[in-house]
Amino acid sequence: MARKANIAKEEIIEACWILIEQNTFPNIPRLTEYFKRLDGRGCSNTTLLNAITEWEETYREQQESDLSDLAEHIAPSVKRFSRDLVQSVSVLLDEKIRQHEDALSLRKASLEGRSDSLSEALTYTTDALQETRERLSERSARTQFLEEENEKLKQHQTDILARNRVLESELGLLKQQLNESDAKLNQAQVDLAKQDNQIDSLQVKLRDAQAELTQLKMNHVSQYDQSMKDTLTELRNITKSLGNKQGDA
Repeated sequence: MARKANIAKEEIIEACWILIEQNTFPNIPRLTEYFKRLDGRGCSNTTLLNAITEWEETYREQQESDLSDLAEHIAPSVKRFSRDLVQSVSVLLDEKIRQHEDALSLRKASLEGRSDSLSEALTYTTDALQETRERLSERSARTQFLEEENEKLKQHQTDILARNRVLESELGLLKQQLNESDAKLNQAQVDLAKQDNQIDSLQVKLRDAQAELTQLKMNHVSQYDQSMKDTLTELRNITKSLGNKQGDA
C-alpha cells in the first residue's frame, strides 16, 4: 500500500520539471503515477496541488522572462523589417502611380484616334467575316462530301458483308460436299483394299490350282508313259508268241 505525506514539496517541483522536459504538463494524476513508478511513495492531493501551484508560478515567470529576452533579441530585426517593408511599399506605390499615368496617356491617345481605329476595325471585321463565311462554305461543302463518301463506304461495307455471308454459305456447302467426298473416298479405299485382298486370295488360289494342274499333268504323263510301256511290252510278247507258233507249224 502506498505511503502518505512522505514526499517533499521540492521533490514534487523537481518532478514537475522532469515531466515538462518530457513534453508532459504536470497534474495530480501524472505526478501520482510518476512517484508510484519511481519508488511507490504517495501523498495527499492537497500537497501535490500546492507544489504544482508553486511550480506553475515559477514556470510562468520563466516563460515570461524567456519571451522578454526573445523580444529584446528580435526587436532590431523587426524594426529593420518594418523599415524595409515601408520602403518597398513606397517604391511599389510609385511604380503603380507611374503605370496608371502611362495608361491614362495611352487611353487619351487612343480616344483621339478612335475614329480611325473604329474604321480600320470595321474594315478588318468585314474582311474577317467574309473570310469566315468562305471558310464556312468550304467546310460545309467538305462536310457534305465526307458525308456522301461515308454513305458510300457504309453501302460498300453492307455489300461486302452480304457477299461474305454468301461466300460463307458457299464455303459451308463446299465443306459439306468435301466431307461427303472424303467419306466416299474412304469407303472406296476400303472397298479397293477388300478387292486387293480378294485378288491376292484369288492369285494364291490360282497358283495353287496351277501347281495342282501341273502335278496332275506330270502324274498323267507318267501314267501314260507307263501304260505305253506296258502296251509295247505286251505287243512284243504277243508278237514273239505269234512268231513261236509259226515256227512250230
